Amino acid sequence: EIRFPLHDLDGVIMNAPFTDHMKRGRKFGRATLKQMQRHELEIRNTLHKRDPEAGSVITTNSIRTFFTPLAEKLCRSEQAFLAKVLPVTACTGASGLAERRFLAERFHVERIVTTHDPKRIAFSENTSIHESLLICRRHPGKNRPPTEFVSLRKMPGSVDEAIKVADAIAAGQTAAWGRACRWPPERVEAGDWTPAQWYDEALAEAALRLEAHNDLVAAGSALTTGATRQAAQDSWKRAPEGQDPYGVQVFGSVSADIRSTMLDAPEQPVVPGGRRAHLHDRVRASGGHLMLAARYDTVSGRLTALWSEISTFGFGWVPATGPTRAYEKAVCAWWNSTPGRMLLLNRRAKKLTYPEWAKKHLEALPVPRPESLGSKALAEAWAEVHDLELLPMRRAEECAARQVIDAAAAVALDVSKDEVADWRRRLAREPTITNRRGPSDEGVS
Repeated sequence: EIRFPLHDLDGVIMNAPFTDHMKRGRKFGRATLKQMQRHELEIRNTLHKRDPEAGSVITTNSIRTFFTPLAEKLCRSEQAFLAKVLPVTACTGASGLAERRFLAERFHVERIVTTHDPKRIAFSENTSIHESLLICRRHPGKNRPPTEFVSLRKMPGSVDEAIKVADAIAAGQTAAWGRACRWPPERVEAGDWTPAQWYDEALAEAALRLEAHNDLVAAGSALTTGATRQAAQDSWKRAPEGQDPYGVQVFGSVSADIRSTMLDAPEQPVVPGGRRAHLHDRVRASGGHLMLAARYDTVSGRLTALWSEISTFGFGWVPATGPTRAYEKAVCAWWNSTPGRMLLLNRRAKKLTYPEWAKKHLEALPVPRPESLGSKALAEAWAEVHDLELLPMRRAEECAARQVIDAAAAVALDVSKDEVADWRRRLAREPTITNRRGPSDEGVS
């Protein structure tokens, strides 16, 4: 019986639930869940009829996506604001693109505040994902100002500190608490909110340059990718210990304890099995020598790609095939280089510190063109250091192998070694790489 206005609100502030339908469904019986789903579909369909752009934001995979278009309908058409907590990966992942474009079209995205404090990565309680605070405001006309991205090195620990941080952000004096940058409105309106995931704004700007580099092409145009890790897990299973009846071995792990060099060999015997065991031959036939990591631990992980003398597939990897073995090795070196790592981390999904990449994300990653001078330099670098240990990114300055492949990456980009070295040092200091608070411009602990 609570009466609540359903339009013309001055503002909406919310922390919408992020739970996906699979997890939410465990809390309710089948009949209740069906009623909920039927009700949600009615909301989506009604909204789609009234406003197709608003309706297109909703996906049935996440209840969170209902809240943005409904909140927009609650706000006044002029001089209203919308503030909400959202996962940082909603600012970066492909699944959140429609929501980002919708918000940027209906509002001016005024500010996005992200916590990069490893001790407190969220604005919410009882969550283990990185979160951002989004503030949008109605804005007349199309000439929107830039969006300010604020990266907090230290989350406030009390109400008094929270007020101090808010006042510092409003006054443009964030140095004591973190860093800030301004992102062009055309990038925000296109759905590029990637600065939210970087503490150092220079890395966001460098990643933008790399994404648009003329000498790079989408990996999918130069490589043929094979079975995803899910397809592999659905059609093959680990063989009982001590048995290898089929003689098929795959890469069963992405663990830094097992994988440390760019040349490696599969270690896990497997046999056909799983809910799609009938597809095992197809998955095996799609194998390759180049393996691209489908997930990565940013703090302790070493490799994001490797090359194998044996053509195979993996449970944490996506196999890929290039026009030549030399080019596959060049891509392996590029994928592990500092620019390659920056490009991968610029499109993180799931978690900032343990991102996962869908096949379409890997295929879209920019790589040097086949037969280019850069590819030749990278292939030579791979040959030189393929058996050297690759250290985690936080120890990049100690890593002899990374120095070599980064020098080759500089050739591929036609930039100086010093510029790539600067990116390497900056990336190695990121809180999501070091698991420590970022450096302060004012020495606040």
